[in-house]
Amino acid sequence: MSKKVLGLGAAAMDIVLQCGSLPREDGFAFIYEEQLLPGGSCANVLVALARLGTPAFLVAALGDDHYGVVFKDELSRVGVDTSNIKIRANGTTLHTYVTVDGRGARSIFVNPGDSLLSLQAADVNGSMLEGIGVFYTDMFPGQPALKLARLAREREIPVVFALECAPSFMELCGIVREEIEEMLSCCSLFCGGREALQELAGETDPWQAADRLYHNYRPPLGLIATLGETGAIWVTETETIHVPAFAVKAVDTTGAGDAFAGGLIHAYFFRGEGQKASLQFASACAALKCTRLGARLQAGEEQVRAFLQEHK
Repeated sequence: MSKKVLGLGAAAMDIVLQCGSLPREDGFAFIYEEQLLPGGSCANVLVALARLGTPAFLVAALGDDHYGVVFKDELSRVGVDTSNIKIRANGTTLHTYVTVDGRGARSIFVNPGDSLLSLQAADVNGSMLEGIGVFYTDMFPGQPALKLARLAREREIPVVFALECAPSFMELCGIVREEIEEMLSCCSLFCGGREALQELAGETDPWQAADRLYHNYRPPLGLIATLGETGAIWVTETETIHVPAFAVKAVDTTGAGDAFAGGLIHAYFFRGEGQKASLQFASACAALKCTRLGARLQAGEEQVRAFLQEHK
């Protein structure tokens, strides 16, 4: 298998506001630090892969504004290939306002801009998959993601679909449930966060939600649910594997699921590790990400392995 990942999905700049606590309604809170940091779920996953040593390529649309320029420059700096990024003239790049409190808990306000979701199916093609070992997507936007997923499946390239946002939020972005369900029929491995899976399945218990969705769609490599502080599970036909989360002093939990996904792809597809070992490696990536401000993993593979040794 080629050790390269092509990702299509969210690319954003984050304005991170650190405060002691979030204000109540009609209340106030002091911001003691403000930073402009690159983010976007799919881009975060690809940065994690690049830091871990797996070549990564992003397909996305950015505006030609300041946010877009900074985002693309930073992506190139960390080693993610940007040749498939489309720049929209006079466009506004997706950007977010992330509030982070003293416990590392976050809230996110999204300004979608007019660029990310402007990417069309006609903007992507099979040549983008040449030499690619895994196609990863969060479906931002839906139609070009589905086109590449279909092409990848035809070429027997594994498709990893991550549902990080609830379907109701995705619908606000123009990505309807029928598109999500088609992606579920295309993907080899389905990953999702707790709230997204609960809403998609119509279940309040995340374990039951994961089990129902797996048996509804039966992705060949299974379903992975990230459950925050309680860890992660991998559901397959024969078993459900649970790995607890590592306890760390959280500075910022933004992007933990993205670091997890990058670590999982690196360990499982390119290091050939088993399901449990891959979950543990991914969980270590998520934990290390939480110890740093910003949405992206800062650690390389050597640091992740050292962390795992320390937490045996």
